[in-house]
Amino acid sequence: MMTKKAHIKLLALLIIFLESAALFAQTNSLDSVCKSLASHPNTTGDFTQIKTLQTNGRKLTSKGVFIFSQSGILWKTEKPFPSSLILTKDAMVQIAANGKKSVMSGKDNQIFANISETLSSVFSGNVEALQKNFDCFFSEAGSDWNIFLKPKDSTIASVMKSLLLSGKWNGADAELGFLEMTESSENTIRYEFTNQKYPKELSADEKQNFVIE
Repeated sequence: MMTKKAHIKLLALLIIFLESAALFAQTNSLDSVCKSLASHPNTTGDFTQIKTLQTNGRKLTSKGVFIFSQSGILWKTEKPFPSSLILTKDAMVQIAANGKKSVMSGKDNQIFANISETLSSVFSGNVEALQKNFDCFFSEAGSDWNIFLKPKDSTIASVMKSLLLSGKWNGADAELGFLEMTESSENTIRYEFTNQKYPKELSADEKQNFVIE
């Protein structure tokens, strides 16, 4: 079972990943980045997760593939140990290395309700859930852009200090290069994204990931 702190961290990561689809912008540059990132119904690719421990500088690395779609989000870790995390509007599913599946409903669970609300808000274009959770700062230098998020909510702030998205302009399209969360302990978790594709439709196998039985 996931702890309350683990659920809060999951909510934080979900918000940062999804905020690119609905972040409110006061400048044309920020608005253009967010609109470009939100213009794709599906994004797939590879990720490398690097967790850096503040106490000794040790780095823990894992690799896998991801899917970001209107049906939900899939994080499928392949190395060093296989596992999957699936998020939909109604459920959160964890699949362990041995194939054991754990399904958590959103009913009567406030943290999951927040995750579900954020997911629904993004796909409906409602930015209020993001604005109430973060102070948002944008910077741009040449083709590079950065979005820095500082949590307003004390519950989220108790487990993390900040969130950063960074990427580049590829012609008229904004491409997300990495996101990084700094925890309250000063540990950092960084996700680097490569081989991104933007299919209009997911394959039958990819869609099956979001069928919760």
